[in-house]
Amino acid sequence: MTTRDTILQAALERFARTGYLGSSIQQIADDVGTSKSSVLYHFESKEALLAAAMQPAIDAMSALVAALPQADPDKLEAVPALATGFVDVLMAHSAAVSIFVTQRGALHDVPVIGRANALVDQIASTLVQEAPSARVLTRVSIGLAGVAFILGDALDDEREHVDPAEMREIFIDTLLELCLAQPQSLERTC
Repeated sequence: MTTRDTILQAALERFARTGYLGSSIQQIADDVGTSKSSVLYHFESKEALLAAAMQPAIDAMSALVAALPQADPDKLEAVPALATGFVDVLMAHSAAVSIFVTQRGALHDVPVIGRANALVDQIASTLVQEAPSARVLTRVSIGLAGVAFILGDALDDEREHVDPAEMREIFIDTLLELCLAQPQSLERTC
């Protein structure tokens, strides 16, 4: 890994754990074992560092979203591949997902968070167009938000965590159950 890549990884981890607003360039430099001027050589500001750290997650999710409209003719047949794709992207970029999920309100005026918000809006509008019903849309939305939240929470080093492969399987199975299962009404179960 290059110095730039090492700085990006350290920044992503620090922003996810202690928050963007609670992190300094000096702390990131200390995490890497370099100087603040070295960090600033690679990134002109903390905001530029956040943008560079979040960009791979935004690019991966954008690519997945770009494939969604192609699923239109075979909506139900495409659900397993889409659920797997979402889980894989979210797991591969869990620190960025955590930053977005937990800090987007505080960082609403930061451009990279604005791009991520636009992507979430695009996902939502695509799901609305593709969902066979409001019930399915709600269930899928809850599932995706739940996966994102759990992944962000999984960055807590003090807690015991499920094996990543098992976690992936649980996420995919749960999303598929939410998407494809015939839900029972509360009136029928009470």
